[in-house]
Amino acid sequence: MIKNHNSKNLFEVILRPNLKIRSRQWWKRKTKEISLILRKNLPKKDIRFSKIFKATLLLTNNKEIQNLNKIHRKINKPTDVLSFHLNKREQLNQKYLGDIIISIEKAKKQAIEQNKTIEEELIMLIIHGFLHLIGYDHEKIKDERIMFSLQDKILNKIKVNQP
Repeated sequence: MIKNHNSKNLFEVILRPNLKIRSRQWWKRKTKEISLILRKNLPKKDIRFSKIFKATLLLTNNKEIQNLNKIHRKINKPTDVLSFHLNKREQLNQKYLGDIIISIEKAKKQAIEQNKTIEEELIMLIIHGFLHLIGYDHEKIKDERIMFSLQDKILNKIKVNQP
């Protein structure tokens, strides 16, 4: 397990022991970079979420995420990313946004299908999950355009293969 207690990092990262995706140091650096880029690129109304709030990032496997998907969304299949946010009042009181859960297996498969690196796919899923935590959605076409436009803006600022 990795715990990032650096105040500049939004994320506490938890890696399941059997997952071998990059080193602990890489995750610490990359989530700090993502945190800083989020702070610089979020709309003004959302900046407060990136300055004083924390979120948990759990990297897991298809079996665990499928179980969570079945319980919480009534969909009995693995998905790439799930976000579980507190309501706004709880977020404000606890200074905690919620949890982002990513299936490494699903991310690897999608990366191959899209001719991307696993790191690129994981970073995109982190950004996507974070945007859900702060209230963005893609249920309606208008909302989808807004969310994915912001997601792309943020992703374009991140250097994936930085040493």
